Amino acid sequence: MSPVSNGEWIPPEPTKKARIASQLIAEEVEIQAKRHAMTRGEFLRTAAGTCIAFSVLNRVNGLEAWGANSMLPAKKVHCEDLDAGRELLDKDDFFIVDVQTHHADVENLPAAAICFLRFGDSQACLDDPSLLGQLNYIKEVFVDSETDVAVISGAPGVVQGPQLMAETRDLANELACSERCLSQAIVNPVAQSVLPASPQLDLDQLEFQVNELGAKALKTYTYNGNWRLDDEAVAYPMLEEAQRLKLKLVNTHKGLPAIFSPGSEESVRTLDYPKVLADFPKLKFCAYHSGYFQAGQHPEGKDGITEFVEMAEALPKKHRKRLYAEMGSTFATTLLGPDMEAAHYVGQLLKTLGSKNILWGTDSIWWGSPQFAIDAFKNLQIPESLQEQFGYPELKMRDKKRIFGKNAAKLYKIKKRKKRCTIPADTFAEAQLAQGGPREGRSLKVYGARSRREFLEMFGWGYG
Repeated sequence: MSPVSNGEWIPPEPTKKARIASQLIAEEVEIQAKRHAMTRGEFLRTAAGTCIAFSVLNRVNGLEAWGANSMLPAKKVHCEDLDAGRELLDKDDFFIVDVQTHHADVENLPAAAICFLRFGDSQACLDDPSLLGQLNYIKEVFVDSETDVAVISGAPGVVQGPQLMAETRDLANELACSERCLSQAIVNPVAQSVLPASPQLDLDQLEFQVNELGAKALKTYTYNGNWRLDDEAVAYPMLEEAQRLKLKLVNTHKGLPAIFSPGSEESVRTLDYPKVLADFPKLKFCAYHSGYFQAGQHPEGKDGITEFVEMAEALPKKHRKRLYAEMGSTFATTLLGPDMEAAHYVGQLLKTLGSKNILWGTDSIWWGSPQFAIDAFKNLQIPESLQEQFGYPELKMRDKKRIFGKNAAKLYKIKKRKKRCTIPADTFAEAQLAQGGPREGRSLKVYGARSRREFLEMFGWGYG
């Protein structure tokens, strides 16, 4: 059990608790798989298998299995009975919008340049790069998870460019005969960047991305060239153009410094939000990854989302209302972290921004199917002991519904009640029905490095 990197950052080594948790989960899954005459992989794909992981995470954190002081409540019956496990995790109907998803351009990039993302089975990827491609993305996100709508996001090195993002969106919607996917625009506003330059990302292409490709928001990476959102010479022309094109939302990678971009520890900080929020009152800004720093990476030692929270708390209320935090990779990473880190993370965001300004995102498909994260957030609660000690609010059902989808639906103008995947011939619905539900067909594979060693080795396939 360890965080998965998409190639931008080195994943931390598994903690002692994470190693113990992995061993306990493997032992319990072995027992239950035999009871049900299933393979370990088959059992792990079930809701009961997920509940075992929740139960173990409670245990290694010294928490109760059930009740007010549990973080991921799961009783013994939920871990042993397949129907009980499904009843626990499927009891609520959520509208889920994942605002951060990715895949790679397997047509225009050599296999060696993209298969570093697929470390866990690198040779298979070299033999068949489509593992990182468009169709597998659709399977992982829409067939093998409960995601209703996904926003597909690019990357600064054109791992997936604007044209391909639009094509993937259109294919997903065509297969579903309904709106299941949206795409963003991506711009690189600096002349000198660490990653290869691409004419697709030039500022003068933003109008084409919005008017012709149908982009619904702007995505930026301040670490590519190390610039700031409040830089009037570099960023403001881009933001002014976005306003002219009637874009309302600017998403920016914040936190998780990029290993291939020296100096990014400064450029991915969230200190540029106060000025840019004040100077562009018609725009809303979202910090992807919630500005999360792994231990030891922040220039001033402010691990986690400490600096983001400090910055947000100091904002005037009228500006804070236009600041959003996205959860991609950060929620999954903290879920595997020590000392109830996931509960602290969500509690901090709720206390500072309120549930109306938090957006669900997973950073998949680098994590594989996002269903594990969906199940975890469905089941997550902030233990009463943390609420009392740190002043965190309770994570209520209405909060989860806002975070999972209602907030993003409002920002992206998604009609929540619009019918999706309801016609009999719908490919997604048929596939889910045939495999027994959104969990049963999951590959259980991840698409990124899980340790420093894996991260360094993957660059031997030519990306660097």
